[in-house]
Amino acid sequence: MQQPVWADQDTIFQEVTPDTGIKIPDVSVAKQLMRQHVRKLLSVLSPNERKILRLRFGIEESKQNSLSEIGNMFGLSKERVRQLESRELYKLKQCLVKQGLDAYEDLLV
Repeated sequence: MQQPVWADQDTIFQEVTPDTGIKIPDVSVAKQLMRQHVRKLLSVLSPNERKILRLRFGIEESKQNSLSEIGNMFGLSKERVRQLESRELYKLKQCLVKQGLDAYEDLLV
């Protein structure tokens, strides 16, 4: 890392190699803002609706759950969970349109 990059200059590899351990401020801020927007958007749903989407898409958890797994948790069939998920995503899309954020509508599954 202390070796010169070019023979005719004093620049060393350490000076031109990015530190991957440092987070770029713009990216960190963008991620934080995205999390806030998702929480705000999910607040239009009932607690059970939010829980289904969180479980399904792994929001605030590391694991995405299948329709069957969620159905077992709520005592519902996987088809009913799929119907509820579809209805909840439709509600979120409608909310985006009302807020003038319909450009993001395609980002919802």
